[in-house]
Amino acid sequence: MGVSVPDTEENMKMCICGKCPTFKGSPLSGGFFCAKGKAKETVKQSGCLCGSCPVFGKYGLKTGYFCVNGKSADMGQEN
Repeated sequence: MGVSVPDTEENMKMCICGKCPTFKGSPLSGGFFCAKGKAKETVKQSGCLCGSCPVFGKYGLKTGYFCVNGKSADMGQEN
């Protein structure tokens, strides 16, 4: 089981998905993928900012590309 990121307004406000080159380079809607799960749209991987996101640091996440791979709780990350 991975690290669960609570889907809260506070965490969502810290989210930087909208600034990510992958988000900007793909027809993505939404964001906050580490808590909500992977994108429904096709994702063109163009770089990942997950590691510099305040949410990533707050919860000690270990991977990235949550828009492609799904929410952190499902990724088998150990805290």
